Amino acid sequence: MGRPRRADRDQQEGRARILEAASALFEAGGDASLSMRAIAARAGMPAMTLYSYFPGKTAIIRALWSQAFEPLFQEMEAAEAGEPDPKARLLKVSRTLVDYWLRHPDRYRIIFLIEDRRENDQDAWFIEETDVVPAYARFAPLIAAARGDPDGDYLREGEALLCALTGVAHMLVTVSEYPWAKGETYVDLIVRGFC
Repeated sequence: MGRPRRADRDQQEGRARILEAASALFEAGGDASLSMRAIAARAGMPAMTLYSYFPGKTAIIRALWSQAFEPLFQEMEAAEAGEPDPKARLLKVSRTLVDYWLRHPDRYRIIFLIEDRRENDQDAWFIEETDVVPAYARFAPLIAAARGDPDGDYLREGEALLCALTGVAHMLVTVSEYPWAKGETYVDLIVRGFC
């Protein structure tokens, strides 16, 4: 395989400019600042040009979500693969999740502070068309292994752990003026209850 064709490179570069512009606008002014006109102006292109890259604002937001989740899932997989002890593995993956959001608060805000919308009834929800559910469902078998019950059904426990970990990230990202302990302190306390 050779180099990508010029048209493909141009398409990728245009999409990247648009996503960078949308991310910067969101960081500066939240969801309300994400209009197609504002994104186009920030990306340095006519508003109608955006539609040759994305069908609308929702598609841009979904692309931002994908950009935020992909590295997280890679880090979680690496944390899981690198730890042979089941309890330590659950703790390491849990810390990885919270640490990722704390290192990337802008990505956290894009994921959790913008509500998913469907533009029509045929559109799937973002969570239905990505690897989010299987990646987050990994907590159930991690808990089962940590409890020494590899055949146990720990779906709800996995969901509860995910909610608790997301809550830690949420508080540290959105209420940063409070003198919180380090994220791993809370993660360690929470995970202890699941082992």
